[in-house]
Amino acid sequence: MQAPRRAGTYTAAIHLVDTDRLIYDLTMRSNPEAGPQLTRTQKARREDIVAAAITVINRDGYAAASVDKIARDAGTTKSTVLYHFKTKDAINEALLSSLFEDGAAYMAAYIVAAETRPEKLRAYVTSNLRYIADHAAHVSAVHRILQNTKLRPDIDDPVAWLTRLLAEGRQSGEFGAFDPRVVALSIRAVIDGAAFHFTAHPGLDFDLYICEATQLFDKATRP
Repeated sequence: MQAPRRAGTYTAAIHLVDTDRLIYDLTMRSNPEAGPQLTRTQKARREDIVAAAITVINRDGYAAASVDKIARDAGTTKSTVLYHFKTKDAINEALLSSLFEDGAAYMAAYIVAAETRPEKLRAYVTSNLRYIADHAAHVSAVHRILQNTKLRPDIDDPVAWLTRLLAEGRQSGEFGAFDPRVVALSIRAVIDGAAFHFTAHPGLDFDLYICEATQLFDKATRP
């Protein structure tokens, strides 16, 4: 998952720190003018507004997703929404950030727990696809925002990370003979394609898709 490029957001990254393990590092790259830490009530209200924005964007389309509609779906007033988010762009930013932050945290728990590089690769593919499947509405709303705004991701290149993992696995003998970058690009193509396929086919057997994709790259990288 990737985080949006805007001031005042969090950027999530999973870094390879040596040849034996991965650590999960969430770094806050926030604007010093972003304001004080939110209270529990403020966080809950912001989450309600973001959830309403996801519903309205998917139901009515991005252009029709006004602050008024979002407020109605959130069960609050327009003034309350604008108190927490000064503009619709700020809502978009929060919607994107929450998806990428939560996705990175979800994946990291599985990747860090895995011991060998093949296990880490399986954890990466499985957890990424599972998160997409379980958050299809959120992913769909993000697609609509990216299609209609200039908001774009700004995190470590996942292809570069995968390439390093695969290259080190080849050197250690845990993986077979292949071009690490080609395989890394293939993995990302399957995952990024799934983000669109899953949202377009809600009746899809996600478990089968995830299992097949994981086995595909397991076989492709096996010694």
